[in-house]
Amino acid sequence: MKRFFAIFLCLVSSGFAALTKEQKVFDFTVLAQTFSANYGPYHWKVEALKYDAMDLKPWLAKVEATRNDIEFLEVLVDYVASLKDGHASLAFYGTFRATLGFSTDLYDGKVLIDSINRATQPLSRFPAQVGDELVSFDGQPVNAVIDQLAKYQTVGNPRATRRLAANILTLRPQSLIPSAASVGDTVEIEVRRAETGELEKYTLPWTKTGIAFTDLGTVPVARDAAKAGPRALVMEDDSLPPYMRAITPLLTARLPRDPEGVLGYGAVAPVYGFPTGFRLRLAGGSDFFASGTYVAEGKTIGWIRIPSFSPPSATLALQLFEREMAFFQENTDGLVIDGMRNPGGLVSFNEALLQRVIPFTFRTTGFEVRATNSWAQSFASVLSSARQFGAEPWILQHLENNYNDVLQANREGGRTGSLSLNSTGSLMLLPSPMAYRKPLIVLVDDISASAGDSFPSVIQDNGRGKIVGYQTMGLGGNVVAYDATVYSEVQARVTQSLMTRREPVVTAEFPTAPYIENIGVRPDIELDYMTRENLMNRGAGFVEAFTKIILQEIGGN
Repeated sequence: MKRFFAIFLCLVSSGFAALTKEQKVFDFTVLAQTFSANYGPYHWKVEALKYDAMDLKPWLAKVEATRNDIEFLEVLVDYVASLKDGHASLAFYGTFRATLGFSTDLYDGKVLIDSINRATQPLSRFPAQVGDELVSFDGQPVNAVIDQLAKYQTVGNPRATRRLAANILTLRPQSLIPSAASVGDTVEIEVRRAETGELEKYTLPWTKTGIAFTDLGTVPVARDAAKAGPRALVMEDDSLPPYMRAITPLLTARLPRDPEGVLGYGAVAPVYGFPTGFRLRLAGGSDFFASGTYVAEGKTIGWIRIPSFSPPSATLALQLFEREMAFFQENTDGLVIDGMRNPGGLVSFNEALLQRVIPFTFRTTGFEVRATNSWAQSFASVLSSARQFGAEPWILQHLENNYNDVLQANREGGRTGSLSLNSTGSLMLLPSPMAYRKPLIVLVDDISASAGDSFPSVIQDNGRGKIVGYQTMGLGGNVVAYDATVYSEVQARVTQSLMTRREPVVTAEFPTAPYIENIGVRPDIELDYMTRENLMNRGAGFVEAFTKIILQEIGGN
């Protein structure tokens, strides 16, 4: 591995309103050093992608060739996108955004319009309809534009990357895309109408809000270096014992930025319509989940949607989920769990839900942690606090084993083995007394991310039920945010660990490995929601298909 050169401090004073070449080189080096010190999947990327992010020579040449601040920030985006890791991303200070008033996604491999805001794009100006195909954009084939935008939304799953890129065709926030303000006043698009097959051209205005930045200004000294470190993206789980607070940042496993235009993403309501005769029990809001029952072929089927693993209160959400499982156990023959378009969230909440749907001892998701000195100290703090808290001896033993693993990995400059990040310190978890015991299936798709990858992987690994849908996003770790540059004030989200499964996974695309990162969770039964028929019919065929699958599971038991 090519070694990093030492970070240098340069005190630069300039009267110009743009970064100097020295400041750009300095900032890029700080960003790369942040990943060098903290990035958990580094060795996996070298093995799986044949890519070494620590080889900085070509990147420094690109930085030095940039002519302005926007070009420099675009190089930073390229660098992070090269990791093909949806947890690794950048956020820029900026309020500017440009929108076109409609959204697009990939259905049957084509870019289709799937929603239109008629307040900003009235019929008189834009008579296209949901289900029509977007063929060209700004004078280019639409797929070529998606290729250009993919770097801003690169995740572990190639199709998910293209879907998220299609999402930002019509939505350009400068907090994500440094060059967003370069869009013109209007854009010409070409649409193939579904009803007639005719191609129609429209010139549509961009709706622009906020204030755009074109340069970052100069700073006389490296004023922010002292405050660089972990920040934000830390969610609290009020159901955890207090001794876990020291490793709270490790417990966030969530897509750092929710795609605004993906229909139903992180929403309580499913992207499809409810089955005929569906009886709603929970409907989101203070309920957090949506749930209900319906009857098919004489069998009562329970259904519950987990919109994310980030409840306002984990304690209240767990009580509610447990109540639903008790009801379903008494009143249903099988259960459908909808984990589609789930952005992830708390590792601990994810495990708590698993304990309420797996009625036997099971192996949970492990984490190979990038063992920095700060994390060695954090694990030491957890162990010390647990002793003061009066944790049971078997828990203390597990926590001590975890600390020793982190300490050894830190001394050797590498990753730990597979650690548990729960309050017991154990990878083997006991079920809740209220765990659901009847047949179940879990619905997933390529926008099920992070903890949304972990949940179905544990169900699959422990043989609890069938995974139905499409290969998940493949975001296999936790994410921590850093103030990762000085002069350009860019925030970086860094993956600090690798999720590990019970057994290695064999795929055609990657080396055999127990990781979720890039590999994702492959469904037992593939059922793709992303078809035009499902878009136009509220997923009626999709619902019919997964209903048949749960009925088969019920019949098989």
